[in-house]
This record gives sequence, C-alpha cells and structure tokens, in this order.
Amino acid sequence: MLLLSVSALAVFALGVRAFDPPGCLLVTTSRTNPLAPGPPTNIFTTKAIDQTTGTIDATGCDIGDYIHSSISVSGITVGNATQFGIFVDSGGPLPMAVTVSISGATVYNIGAHTGTLFTPNGAQYGIGIIYDSGPGGPTAQGTINSTLVYAYQKGGIEANHNSNVTTTNNIITGLGHVDFIAQNGIEYARDASGIIRGNTVSANFYTGQTGVLANNSPCGGSFPACPPGRQYVSCGILLVLIDPNKIQRGQNDLNAPPPNDNQRNFAVVTDAITD
Repeated sequence: MLLLSVSALAVFALGVRAFDPPGCLLVTTSRTNPLAPGPPTNIFTTKAIDQTTGTIDATGCDIGDYIHSSISVSGITVGNATQFGIFVDSGGPLPMAVTVSISGATVYNIGAHTGTLFTPNGAQYGIGIIYDSGPGGPTAQGTINSTLVYAYQKGGIEANHNSNVTTTNNIITGLGHVDFIAQNGIEYARDASGIIRGNTVSANFYTGQTGVLANNSPCGGSFPACPPGRQYVSCGILLVLIDPNKIQRGQNDLNAPPPNDNQRNFAVVTDAITD
C-alpha cells in the first residue's frame, strides 16, 4: 500500500499522474467504506486515479478508477474491483463540482472476489459505475454512453445524492436469476437527477424469499411473512428516495425473455414503510 499525504491526494485529484505504482493507492472519498476494518472510515483503495483510457485490472482494490476531476473517459476497460469499477466523486477531502463523460467503456466483475476469481455474494456492494457527491457535496455530473457493464454484484450504474447524469445507449447485464442478492441495472437515488434513455438492461432477478420490515428486522421464509412491498426485488431501472419528475426516462429495452428477464422492469421507492 502507498500512503498518500494530503498534498499528494491533491495532486492526484487534479489528474496529474506522476507515476503508476503497482498495487493499490489510498483515496479519501465521500462515502464510508463498509469493508474497512476498525471504526468507520472514508478511505478506499483504488488501482487508478483519473485514468481516461486503457485497461485496469483492479484485483485486490476497492475501486478500479477513482475520478475526482472533470475529464473525458473513452474506451477504458475496468475489471475485478471489489466495490466500484469507476467511481466519479465530487465529495471527499477536496470537494469540487466535476463533469465527467464516459463513453465506450467496459466494466465487469465488480464485487466480492476469492483470490482472482469473481465470487459474488449477498453483500450490498459491487457497483459498476457510480457518480456520487456524498450527502452535501457539490454536483457530480456527466454522461455515460455506449458502455458495457456486466457481472456486477449489486448494481450496474448508479447516480447518487447530488448527481446529474445522462445515461444513454448502454448495455447493462446482471447475473440472471440468483437467490443471494437483489440486483438493479440502473439506479438513481437520494435526489439524483438526469436522463435514462435508450439503454438495454437485463438479467436482474432475485429468486430468494427474504425481505426486511420497517424496523429492519427480517421477514419472509418460514416466519414472519413479508407484507406487500417489503420483499427484496431486482429492477431493471430503480428510482429510490427521489422525485421521479426529475428523471427523463424512455426508449429503454427492459424486456429480455427468461432467463435474462428483470424481476421488475421499473420501480419507484419512497421512504414510506409500505413501499
């Protein structure tokens, strides 16, 4: 591991790559790392910072490409990160609004690994591409176009918090019918906004029976039964804690036949306990 000072972090955040060391770099982000040992921390490991093209094998790193600058990413291939393939972040220790365009990318095998093997499980991480600002950061905005995202653990593309993202003409393919996690192809959450158009989203289907009650206790299985809306469901496109009027959506292909169908093609989830 290479421990970066604040000044070094600032250099990398500005997109200046003085060297390309082996292993993973440390970055402080707008998110809390669920896999870090000890007390909560916003520190993650990443294979690359602000890389715009080429191939990234992020085996052993939380993130494949951590982006904290306004740049264009084209034709990049990112694989084998544990938590995020491409993480566009406008928060962190040096918050700044960023505009990032991603086109012609390929992102795959994002989630839990056993050694070098992708071994997805039910843990709620493993996102192919995410734009995030943290709860109070400046805007992370941009476009994701003509990009292939597949073999992700939790989700293909996510726009979170104060993000404004146009997601068009992408192919997002989940793991198919699985009983260990409820996947979502495209998710816009927590006041994100933007456009979702012309995407092909398939193979997000949860076959398990467990769910969660309003007090976060489990339901389903033998006892107790889950009330309507409380069982986990996989979606092609999911809007969570969001005003759906802030999203322009249309012309998405969500209707692949089994076994590549989505359990639910589209859903909106508010904070009501019966959603």
